[in-house]
Amino acid sequence: MRTSIRLKHLGWAAALAASAAFAADAPKEFRYTVGPGATLNVVNESGSITVRPSGSRQVIITTTPHSDKVQVESSQTGNRIEAQTHLVGKPTGEESQVDYVIQVPADIMLSVRADAGPVRVEKLRSDMTLDGSMAAFIIEDCSNSHIHVHAIKGPVTISHVNNAHVEITSLSGDVQMDSVSGPKVSVNTNRGNIHYVGDFSGSGDYFFTSHSGDIDVSLPVTASVDLTARSVSGSVEQDFPLQQKPHVGFQATPGRSFAGTSHSGAASVQLRSFSGKIRVKKQ
Repeated sequence: MRTSIRLKHLGWAAALAASAAFAADAPKEFRYTVGPGATLNVVNESGSITVRPSGSRQVIITTTPHSDKVQVESSQTGNRIEAQTHLVGKPTGEESQVDYVIQVPADIMLSVRADAGPVRVEKLRSDMTLDGSMAAFIIEDCSNSHIHVHAIKGPVTISHVNNAHVEITSLSGDVQMDSVSGPKVSVNTNRGNIHYVGDFSGSGDYFFTSHSGDIDVSLPVTASVDLTARSVSGSVEQDFPLQQKPHVGFQATPGRSFAGTSHSGAASVQLRSFSGKIRVKKQ
């Protein structure tokens, strides 16, 4: 009889544990309707965040916590929406993670602060500010945007972005850009490497600088650029067909600086590194 009671209690305990685990992992959805000029602020300790267009004026936030030690609070005040993860107790590792899948109007003004976990933004045409320490940032297929990324250790990947003002600062994470163009594109890293593949289309200003990281630029022969490259104690290599011109603003050092133009020199491209290597090559 005692054995039967003990087994029954164990069964109840297992059922309660399974129920708690299910509740912790059950998605929770928030829905809001906003007008033009709306803003969305998201703060998440850990976990993935994906933001993509909803195709309507609705904001749909779906959150999936990895434990019952994290909670999500979301609210709307006028045209402003806030979503934030709160820790309950002292979760560790995966217990502190919440995954967000967010659908928004494509013109919403977006702010995301994430310490860890990938942050992906797709197909928006708005102002966005992404801030994080270990988080990896991925931005794809955005246009007519102002993009500000502040990263510490996480990598930044931007692809197929056009007619955008882009400003990226990173301490040690690498920055990868593929087909990124706009009136102004600025990237500044300390120890991270910078990789750019594209044609610098239009007549924008592009400024890439790194203290000790390398800068790699790969261009098609059709690119129209006015390019200067300089590394104080590193090296500069180039095999792109540029017409050499006098250096402006600094004294030329063989193997450490170069200035030249291609076609009409429509885009201004400046590459600077203190001790890293700069390479400019043909695609």
